[in-house]
Parts: sequence; structure tokens; C-alpha cells
Amino acid sequence: MTIIARFLIVLGSACMMQPVVAEVYKCTDSTGEVVFQGEPCRSGDEVKLDIRFAEQSQQAVDNLIAGSWCEVGTSDVPDGMVQQDSAMRKTWIFSERQMVQHISQQQRMDTFKYAIRQSPGSFVIDHPAFGSGQVSWQVKKLTDDQLVLAAYGGFTHLSAGNCEIAMARTKN
Repeated sequence: MTIIARFLIVLGSACMMQPVVAEVYKCTDSTGEVVFQGEPCRSGDEVKLDIRFAEQSQQAVDNLIAGSWCEVGTSDVPDGMVQQDSAMRKTWIFSERQMVQHISQQQRMDTFKYAIRQSPGSFVIDHPAFGSGQVSWQVKKLTDDQLVLAAYGGFTHLSAGNCEIAMARTKN
């Protein structure tokens, strides 16, 4: 009986532990000295380190995500081979404080609305399915026709526009 009780205590403790997430910045000052710190560099060169993805140059994303985006697929690296799910189409529609997803699979279409907190370069989704506001989605690339997001150790690739319109264009 004590073995079961110990197992349940260990299992309960493991379930209550939260992962620790910290940003690390590699800064080079005007004298060329390299310093690692937990806040953005005040001056000089800056490289934001993401332990999951190794060293990356800091990209300046000055705009908030807005409009409709069609999910193309996912990859393990930002510019890697994109794995597509042809059975399911997802349109992501962003405004400053809300994201709407239209998910189509065969004859079924579902719509989900999520409150988000967005800042240039990242956003969080206030819903349990997306980390309850604790998971930061990083904008790795944002152009007029392409959006690449990083979260959960992978990358989601989107193209501008509604998936239903994009799919109709590819069929014609």
C-alpha cells in the first residue's frame, strides 16, 4: 500500500511542476565583450538565444499580424521541408485581440474564436488548447504573402488569404 501512495505522491508532484521558460540574450558591447543576460541588449549587437532552436539572429517584426492566413503545413526548422495535411484546411484570421480559426475537413467546417494578446513579434492565445496564455507564439517571418510561427518546438507555415479561396485557385 505504501508503494502505491508514494507513486501517487510522485505523480501528483510531477503534474504540478510547471516548465520554466526564460529568454537569454547574447550581447556584444562597444568594446567587443560578450555578455549573456535575461533582457534585451541596451546597445551593440544582439542575438536572442532560444535553447530549443539554437542561436538565431533577432528578427525585427514591427507589425501586428492582421487578416486571413491559410495554413500550408508544419516543419521542424523555419526554412525546412513543410509537411502538408491535405485532408484538413485551416484559415487563421487575426485581429489585434482575437484569432478566429476556420477548420475544414471534408464536408465539415468548424469555427473557433480565441482571445489573444498580441505584440509585434509574438502573441499568446488565452485558451487551454494553446497553453492558456503561457505559450508564446513567436513570429519568425512576416511578409505580405507569408507568415511563419514558432511554438511547441515546431514551425507553422501560412500563406496570405482564406484557404477556401486559395484552394479554389489551385484547382483552376
